[in-house]
Amino acid sequence: MGKHCAVELHELVFYIENEDEVVIGRRETGTFIALPAIGHETIELLQRGFTIGEVERVLYQKYAEPIDVTAFVEELEAHKLVYRLDGSIVNSRERIKAHFTWLPAKTGRFFFNPVSYFMYLAIFLSAASIVFFHPGYFPSYKDFLRTPTTPLITIISLAASWFFLYLHEFAHLIAARSLGVNCRIGLGHRFLFPVAETDMSGIVVVPRNQRYSAFLAGMCWDVVFLSTGIWLEWLYDLQVIGMNENVLFTIRLINCNGMALILFQFLFFMKTDLYYVFTNVFRCPDLLEHTFLYFKRCLISNPYLTEQWDEVPPREKKIIYGFAWFYMVGVTVTVAGWLFFQLPSLYRLLTASLAQLSTMPLRSWNFAAGILLIGMCLLPTAMLIHSWLQSIRRRFMKNGLKGGEQVEKN
Repeated sequence: MGKHCAVELHELVFYIENEDEVVIGRRETGTFIALPAIGHETIELLQRGFTIGEVERVLYQKYAEPIDVTAFVEELEAHKLVYRLDGSIVNSRERIKAHFTWLPAKTGRFFFNPVSYFMYLAIFLSAASIVFFHPGYFPSYKDFLRTPTTPLITIISLAASWFFLYLHEFAHLIAARSLGVNCRIGLGHRFLFPVAETDMSGIVVVPRNQRYSAFLAGMCWDVVFLSTGIWLEWLYDLQVIGMNENVLFTIRLINCNGMALILFQFLFFMKTDLYYVFTNVFRCPDLLEHTFLYFKRCLISNPYLTEQWDEVPPREKKIIYGFAWFYMVGVTVTVAGWLFFQLPSLYRLLTASLAQLSTMPLRSWNFAAGILLIGMCLLPTAMLIHSWLQSIRRRFMKNGLKGGEQVEKN
C-alpha cells in the first residue's frame, strides 16, 4: 500500500460521541468502531478522493506532526470498512440480512411512546397493588411445588416461556426499528445461561438519550405480561372469570418464569439489558471488556496490558474498580446456584421422567409426552454447549487471523 494509493470506503455512518471521539461503521453489517476526532477528519479526506500521501500532507500542515495514514487505512481494512484500494476490491459489499425489515418504524413508535409507557406503568402499579394486599400472588418457586407435575402442563409451560422470551427480544427489535436500526434475533449465552438475543449494534449511531426505549423494551413487555398473569389469578379467585385448573397452574408457572426473566436482567455483569442501560448512562460502552483487562493486568505482568490499561479513561477506571467487585460476587453466586440448585434440579427431573417412562407403554400419549419433556429440558443445555463452541471457534479464528497478520508483517 503506497503513498499514491487511492482508498474507497464503504458507505459509512457517523455518530459524534464527544469532541474527542466519533463512532463510525457500516449499518448494513453492524460493524462499528470508535475513533479519535482526527480519524474522522482522515476519513473525510479519503472520501473526497485524496490519496494516502495527500492526506498525510494535509494533516501535517494542520497539526505540524506526521500522521501514519497507511497504518490507519490498514486498521479500517481489518474492520472491513475499506471497499477498494487503487480500484481493487479488498472487502466485497455484503449485506447481513436483518429480521422483520418489512415492519414500518411506526410499529415501534406505537408500542413505545409516552402514552404506552403510561399504560404499562398503570398495569404494573395495579398488579403491584394486588400483590401488596395479597402477597400470595407474588410468583414464587413454591408455585412449582403446588403445581401438578404432569408432562402436559410442564411442556406447555416450557413452550410458553420460550414464546414470551421471543416476545421479549421482538420488543427490542421493533423499538430499535423505530429508531432506524435494523436488528437480528439469534441465540447465544450469558455465562452459564442460554439466551435469545437481539443484535442492535447499530444503536451506537443513535443519540444516547434515545437509546433507552430499545434497551428497556423487553423488560417493559415482561412486566406487562407478568402483571396480566397476576390479574388473571386474582380475577379467577374472585370468580369473575372461570378457567380450567390446568390453565391456572400453567399461568402460575409462566408467572414464575416471567419473574425469573425480570430478575435475570439485574445480573448485569452478564451483559443483560440493564448492563447496556448502565453503560449508556455512565458512557463506558466497553465496561466488561475493560474489567477483564483490569483482571488480566492484576494477574499478569505484561507491558502490553499496562499500555492498554493506561488508555482507559480515568473516569471509567473509577467505575471499573466497583464493577469488578460486583462481577466477582455475581459470578461466584451464579456458579454456586448453577452447581447446587440448577444442575441437581435438572438431574432429579430427568431421572424422575426416565423412571416414569419405564412404566409406560411405548405407543401411549404419556410416553410420547415424556420423551418430549426430556427433550425440552435438555434443549437449553444443548443450546448452551453449541453457543460455547461457536464462541470458542470465533475467538480461535480471530486470534489465528491476528497471528497470521503479525507473521506477515514480520
